[in-house]
Amino acid sequence: MAGRVRVMESLRVMAMRQVAGRLWPEHLPMAAAELLAEGHDSPALRELAGWSGGERSAELVQLWYQVLDELGVERLELAEAERWALRDAAARLVSGQIVSLPDLVGEVTGLDIDNAEEGPELRFSLAVREGCCQWCVEDLIAVGEPELLAAWETKVRAAAAALVAEAR
Repeated sequence: MAGRVRVMESLRVMAMRQVAGRLWPEHLPMAAAELLAEGHDSPALRELAGWSGGERSAELVQLWYQVLDELGVERLELAEAERWALRDAAARLVSGQIVSLPDLVGEVTGLDIDNAEEGPELRFSLAVREGCCQWCVEDLIAVGEPELLAAWETKVRAAAAALVAEAR
């Protein structure tokens, strides 16, 4: 049963990533192939896995939605997917999967802050946004403002840890 839950979780993660704009249409065939390798199966999934990714985005996304329907995955709202993406970014930062703060800023500032819930989600989003944008953070690193950078990074990491801890 635990294996089945993990497989369904990976499918849901891919669905969230697609809605949040983190899984581009041209990458959907590879995502479909990965899902097949994990044990998922449906006619649309097999078809999508055989596509090249060079097809029109609308066709790829339409077939992806057919995959989700056939596999019984609920269609997700953008707000839910963006909140998931925010929590996912925090978890990846805490686990060490994200090491580049400019990349983190780029990810989080692309999300709609209005979708963040009050509390740890909003605190994390606001802390990251204090870096302004990934170019401002890169400038801070290049110019050599170590105290400013260290204080901001500490705040971001603490907010990420609080968000991850809340989810447990």
